[in-house]
Amino acid sequence: MEERNIIKWSEYSGYTELTIPSGEIWMSESEMVDLFGVFIPKLRNAIKALYKEELIKSYEAERTIKKRDNLYVTVYNMEVVLLLAFRLNSYQARAVRRELMERIPRNHKPFEVILTATTGKGN
Repeated sequence: MEERNIIKWSEYSGYTELTIPSGEIWMSESEMVDLFGVFIPKLRNAIKALYKEELIKSYEAERTIKKRDNLYVTVYNMEVVLLLAFRLNSYQARAVRRELMERIPRNHKPFEVILTATTGKGN
């Protein structure tokens, strides 16, 4: 059985907190249903839309892992979780978006991207 990191709601006495562990994150459908507070069909439709709109490729975003004897589950990477946080419209999805935005440093350094193009013609 493979160890994975997942984002989850942790309940303490009187309050709930979003726990985002460090390291690589891979989550199953049922874990994302709990995270975003939506039903499985809504989650699956949103994932299909991500693939259809080519925001991410399935071969990059998902993998199948073995849970125990003859039980396999498909898990999705952090990029899918992030995209779903901004695609789904539920109270929990909005809370995840807010938390993710708060964790991005406000004093991050600006950066530039330089693209070069070649014509493809030989000299």
